[in-house]
Order: sequence, then C-alpha cells, then structure tokens
Amino acid sequence: MNRPPETQRLFFALWPGAEIREQVTQIAQRMLGKRGKCVRSENLHLTLVFLGSTTEQQRACAEAVADTIEGMAFALRLEQIGYWSRPRVVWLAPREIPQPLIELVQQLNQGLTACGYQPEARPYRAHITLARKVAGYFPAREVAPLACPVEHFCLVRSVSYPGGVEYQVLRSWPLAQ
Repeated sequence: MNRPPETQRLFFALWPGAEIREQVTQIAQRMLGKRGKCVRSENLHLTLVFLGSTTEQQRACAEAVADTIEGMAFALRLEQIGYWSRPRVVWLAPREIPQPLIELVQQLNQGLTACGYQPEARPYRAHITLARKVAGYFPAREVAPLACPVEHFCLVRSVSYPGGVEYQVLRSWPLAQ
C-alpha cells in the first residue's frame, strides 16, 4: 500500500527583526486591547507567496527558484491599519507597496510555476496580520510610519499544534544592497 508523500505547509515571507516585531506587537496591543487574538511577536511576518502543503520535491524546486531571485533591498513603511471582516483579521500594511517588493513577489510567482505552483488570482496585498478573531467592526486608520528595512526573504514552515501555530524559518536569501 502506497502512502501519500509527506508534506510541509510552507510559504515565502519577509521576516522583520526582533525590534520591529516588538514595535508591531505594541501597536497591535494598543489598538486592539482584548478585542481579538493578537499574533505572537515571534510569528509576525509579511507573506510573499503561500505554497501550502508541499512535498520534499516541491520544496527543493521552490528553493532552487529562490536561489535565482535577483531582488533589491528596500525599506518598507508600515503605516496603515485595516480590517477584513470575513476572516475578522486586523492588519498593518504600507500605504503604497514599494516596487522592489512587487518585483520580488512577481519573480517568485513566475519561477514557482515550474514547480507546479498556481499563483493567486487576486492582486497581491502586502500586510502583516496583527490579530485574528477580532470582535465587531474595526475602523481603518493610519499610524505613525514604522520603517522596516528589508534585506532578505525567507522560506517558512507553518506547524499547527493544539495551542496555535508556530512558524519556523527554514532558509533565507539576501537581497542586493
């Protein structure tokens, strides 16, 4: 009897440094109080491309694609808080997506098609999820800009457990200075 291949739940992401993650956590706690479940500081990230359940062979292909990326380092200005009512999520995002970020996502999506990945049909929305299961309406607002230097991108594994989820950075790639 053949077993299905083992898979890992993977995604490419920007992974801010500890200081930025702590500042983002403070923004979330000030804004939300007890209205939702804040994302733990160590899990804060900005997803570039979500791969989903990935076999070892698909992972190797995705890593080979990431090896070919020629992106530029950039600064990301996080300055806008928003709310998606259907998933009840509050997020932090740039008002405008920097061109190097758009190009990084495009390069990943284009390269990953060779690995059997189908890019999202929806337009890319750069954001960091601050909280889930937020009770009631949460109005959009601007916050003092938080400058987040982006010098690399990562391949991340999502591991679910009874108390929530843990993200593990598996590998990272530098962006040109």
